[in-house]
Amino acid sequence: MEVQIYLGRGKALGWRKYGDRTLRKLSIKTEEANHTLFIGGSGFGKTTVMRGMIEAIWTAYTEKGIYPLIFVFERKIDVSKAEKIKEIYYIETQKYSRAECMKKYGEKTWKYIEWYVQQIKKYPHFYGSPGDFAMGMPNVLGKYTRFSGTHSILGYFGLEPKAYPVTRFVFRPRRPLNHIKADNGWKTEVVDAKIKYSSINYAFLENLTNVGTGTLHGERLKRIWDIEGIRDPDKVLEIALKHEKNPESPSRTYMRIEETMDRLKKDKLFSPDENFFKHITPKRINIIDFSQNSDLTHEEENLIFKMIVDWAIKVAFKYKIPVFFFIDEIQNFITNSHGKAAITKIYREGRSLGINLFGATQFLTGLDKILIDGAMHVAIVGKIVRLDDAKLLASMVPNLDIDDIMMEECNSIDEYLKIKQKNKFRGYFIYDKQFCERIAYRHPQSL
Repeated sequence: MEVQIYLGRGKALGWRKYGDRTLRKLSIKTEEANHTLFIGGSGFGKTTVMRGMIEAIWTAYTEKGIYPLIFVFERKIDVSKAEKIKEIYYIETQKYSRAECMKKYGEKTWKYIEWYVQQIKKYPHFYGSPGDFAMGMPNVLGKYTRFSGTHSILGYFGLEPKAYPVTRFVFRPRRPLNHIKADNGWKTEVVDAKIKYSSINYAFLENLTNVGTGTLHGERLKRIWDIEGIRDPDKVLEIALKHEKNPESPSRTYMRIEETMDRLKKDKLFSPDENFFKHITPKRINIIDFSQNSDLTHEEENLIFKMIVDWAIKVAFKYKIPVFFFIDEIQNFITNSHGKAAITKIYREGRSLGINLFGATQFLTGLDKILIDGAMHVAIVGKIVRLDDAKLLASMVPNLDIDDIMMEECNSIDEYLKIKQKNKFRGYFIYDKQFCERIAYRHPQSL
């Protein structure tokens, strides 16, 4: 099956007699792994363009009656969005009546903005931290901001603000869930994500707690946890105690196992009966919140990422549904052994199972070459800032002109800012790593 997703607008095609001659759509084929790499310097709008891509895929599939399983790995919050919403509210209320604002932005959207701005005003320490993928809230910025002539950014692409159904998974939440929900829009559900003991294998335990392979306590715990399948901390301790010659005075081996089991029982990330996997559904966009909302170490993020990839591969194999991973700042995963193992697995098994990886990074130099080798398409957002990256792309894409994709030399800060603004949300899309064209990427309808 082939699905056409709305990519943006390119150069007008003279041969096309009917329809929008600038419209560009990307063919997504279920039987292929449509891995796509987004690359571009900071501030050109990679994350925003990626959000638009998520919406385009969600819309294209659901219009055909198919619900894809979408995972979005979010890295950070964006307080500038909340500041911009306040600015829009104060400026628009000076220019228009409340009824006119509702007509322009939609009644439900404007009422939400009114409520949200009041919350930020009353409780500035609680609210005002939307995520990079606040997809449960319509993009009022896109409706407000001019793009070309009298067109708003969204109007230029024939789009209107829209909220999408989202489940946001927060691990060891640093803020109350209702505050996170308010910041990310009314179509957002927030889950205090727990990992059930039974979902953890020994390898996860080993990396989480530094149990130590080859040690006596490590080998004993591995046998109980993985081989005997006893994944209950209290029962593990009962069995471990039976191995002791003097249960009244346990050895250091037992005490190390006890220490590991205590960590599991006391850590809010884990649960004997709750599992965040049960909340994952193709009927909603699943955002894995690795931003400041979650209290995770870098190692834990990568272990959870690998766990989700392993789970998704089983689901794709069992239910034959398309799966999409969207990973912002993918270098945070590819430089970790667990993250790299998960990405490699997607690249190797994606084609046969219909699993697709869309990753974004600012640079390629120093990263594993699998990112560019494994990608089917490459999306350049803005300009490439490193010559080495431009040369690498040029070595793989026929007829790619380095001068076109590289950031121009600037003689002043004003010139630099002008060039940066001109190329924001614009760039080059390289289809099948064979054909490259200049494109203005569609803007996201959500915030």
